[in-house]
Amino acid sequence: MLPDELQAVNARVRAVSDRIQPLLEPHPGLAKRNAHAHVWLGLKVIFGDDWRDRAAPASVHAFLAWMDANPNADYEEYAGPREELTAGERGELF
Repeated sequence: MLPDELQAVNARVRAVSDRIQPLLEPHPGLAKRNAHAHVWLGLKVIFGDDWRDRAAPASVHAFLAWMDANPNADYEEYAGPREELTAGERGELF
């Protein structure tokens, strides 16, 4: 992803996290839920550890919209797009 796309994702994560924080239900083993960690972990679970390099921005935004609408759902329930950038879009040489 380009730097401006990453900034947009970061801003959207902050907005979603701030909105869902009071909606998060208790979780076993956690004294208090951290919405920011919840959303970032979701991105890693759905798109992999290297999501910044591989995930298409539209897919990331679709996941964030889903998280906004489903703050307590398990990540595995996400059925939206998981598109990856092409090698050219990632800046890789052929």
